[in-house]
Amino acid sequence: MNEANRKYGYIAVRMIELISIAAIVFGAMWNGAETLNLKISEFMMAYGAIGAIVSEITARLLKPKKPSTFRKK
Repeated sequence: MNEANRKYGYIAVRMIELISIAAIVFGAMWNGAETLNLKISEFMMAYGAIGAIVSEITARLLKPKKPSTFRKK
């Protein structure tokens, strides 16, 4: 298997993983909405808030690290 195929295979596996995680989160939210007797508008607000939090955490994890501004002696 050459390097390009491995790269695309890795990306495909990560995409499948993201879809699976999204399905789990959506299912948990849907079940929680039924359990908590939320209306559709309340469900969408909660779903949007969780989506914003998860995307912010993901962005911070994927952000390139800056080199330290302190000089080592």
